[in-house]
Amino acid sequence: MKVETSTMALRATSVAFVVVIAYYLGDYSLFSWHPVCMSVGYMALMTEAVRTAVAFRTTTGEERVRQITKHMVLNLCALALIVVGFSAIYKNKIRLGKSHFMSWHGKLGLTVFISSILVVLGGLLSFKKVGLIHMFPEKKHATMKRIHRIGGVFTYFLSIFVIELGLMSVFASKVTQVLMQTGVGAVALLILVISLKGEGNASKGGAKEEDALLISTQR
Repeated sequence: MKVETSTMALRATSVAFVVVIAYYLGDYSLFSWHPVCMSVGYMALMTEAVRTAVAFRTTTGEERVRQITKHMVLNLCALALIVVGFSAIYKNKIRLGKSHFMSWHGKLGLTVFISSILVVLGGLLSFKKVGLIHMFPEKKHATMKRIHRIGGVFTYFLSIFVIELGLMSVFASKVTQVLMQTGVGAVALLILVISLKGEGNASKGGAKEEDALLISTQR
């Protein structure tokens, strides 16, 4: 499967998932903001951010900087929705007098939430265009970028697993549940396919050209 075909399938599947979640659960209740915002945040925006991260490995110069900027904006928007979704379920538990983080979905969801914040902050720190990375010694820059990438992979795929767990309790219909879980699995598989193909085509000089471009524009 070509990268372009995989990308189209990925976007179609992730958007379809969000639409179905919104249709079934988007009733404007306090609880409904949790699955809807989390679905848009992780399945739509963060999925596209991951795809963009894979894509900019094969680009150089100004295009690479634009793609990294897009990746950053997508993740910031995703995080904003994730915070809303987390706040909604937290407040809903308080309203119902229920305990927090008792299920595996809740415990791992808290882990993903904290990890998402750290990864996005790490991305802001490691992107030279933002300028924050210059507060750290240059010899640490490569390590900071590597930690951001590893943390991003961990966070994204753990979020997929948490969503799978959450789907086990929100649908009354077993058929709908299985279809939705299959969709989430398909998104994860497509991301893996795109990542592997992108890794094979990655430009080794991309990061160096990004740095050189930013240095030249700052003079």
